[in-house]
Amino acid sequence: MLRKLAVSIATLIALSHTQVAQAQAWFEVEVYVFERQSQSTEQWPDAPIKTKTDNAIDLISPVVAQAVTPSTSASTPCTLVFDADANSHCAETLNGATDNARATVQYRYPSIIPSEISSPEPRYTSANGNPVLLTRSQGQFASIISSISRERGTRSLLHMTWQQPMSGKSGSTPIRLFAGKDFSNTYHFDGRKIVKQNQSASTLSTGGIPLSSSVVSPVWELDGTLNIYLSHYLYIETALNLRKEGRKLMPVVPSDGADTSVALTTPKVMTPFLMSIPLEQNRRVKSEEIHYLDHPEMGMVIQVRKMAQPSAQQQPQNTESIQTVGQY
Repeated sequence: MLRKLAVSIATLIALSHTQVAQAQAWFEVEVYVFERQSQSTEQWPDAPIKTKTDNAIDLISPVVAQAVTPSTSASTPCTLVFDADANSHCAETLNGATDNARATVQYRYPSIIPSEISSPEPRYTSANGNPVLLTRSQGQFASIISSISRERGTRSLLHMTWQQPMSGKSGSTPIRLFAGKDFSNTYHFDGRKIVKQNQSASTLSTGGIPLSSSVVSPVWELDGTLNIYLSHYLYIETALNLRKEGRKLMPVVPSDGADTSVALTTPKVMTPFLMSIPLEQNRRVKSEEIHYLDHPEMGMVIQVRKMAQPSAQQQPQNTESIQTVGQY
């Protein structure tokens, strides 16, 4: 009995050490996303894929946007799905405070985000710290970006490099990626064209449903999350939507609030529409290797590099390999 107990205790200690080693493994991640202007005839979904960003880490907003006075908002999950009561995937979190309210920082964004996202000055990780955005000079994709940019029909959307700790899937936190043009002044999140009504400058209406324009989150050209986690091997999960202007057959719906049942019998017409093109993949990768995620309309180049374990004090980091658990 005592022998069995000793073996059980030793097993628990070994598992505990494994979990700690995985939780403390730090990697440097570099990502480059570009658009490919193709003549693809593939049919895309009518609505954007669901992309939960409520707990995603945002390294981009503090660099490109102007912070607005912090406000208290409910900690309701923010899911990128069209809400018929609001023209925003995040507007529901701004409707008031609850017992679970938390202070959040709101941002005022430019109409177009630059493709190069980097820290203006060197920043370094610390033990048990959060992901840190690196400077442009700390990236290693300059030659790759130059080569792809020379190809006809390609356009850079996003390039950034950061350092982050890795853990198992259940404890992982995705990184928010967004870039390009903000379409919120022209299209609703679900792709419908915004029709401005003459009777009220503060009201937008489409499909006979008035929508308040007081709270409208950006509808980015590229938006979604990238999640990287350890499960003996390294895995990357992408959940991105690329939005492109196009046209779609849609029924004519009265904009004056009239009976919409009449519109159901009317013929469909080609109407401006904001298409949603998904990049949704889950792939096992090896560290140090450069991986390419292919797609008819876009591409992603990503590399996950081992780095030295940060110390308790902030200090310059390098990409020297460290001994950690797993085959990554």
